[in-house]
Amino acid sequence: MKQRDVRQQNDVSVDMIRRSARYWREHPWPQALKDCALARGIDWSTAIVLKLGIDEPGMPGHFGMLLTVEARFIAFEIETNEHHTSVETMLKWEDVTSAQNISIRNPGFGAGYGALAIQVLREMAAAS
Repeated sequence: MKQRDVRQQNDVSVDMIRRSARYWREHPWPQALKDCALARGIDWSTAIVLKLGIDEPGMPGHFGMLLTVEARFIAFEIETNEHHTSVETMLKWEDVTSAQNISIRNPGFGAGYGALAIQVLREMAAAS
């Protein structure tokens, strides 16, 4: 199997980020997550969902990561009711921006995940 070059690897990562972001722009966020974001000053209509797990075995009702329009990465874990309409317990809501690789030049793998996510955020904002 042929190994992908750096540009191809970055293109695959951007495509995965873009798919998640588009999906959650076209489909409503679970109400509990939407409420948590709004309560913390995050506009769910401009933020993008990078990862969202729902009802996975052994995990909270919702978990994942958001990227706000201000380019802040938010990791979250929320226990919800069975219909995901209200929060039962907030396990984690943490700004993890400082832990993201936002460099566009990393030897051996090109742009970091954070840089690619910000690129997608900007693309989507420009298209709105």
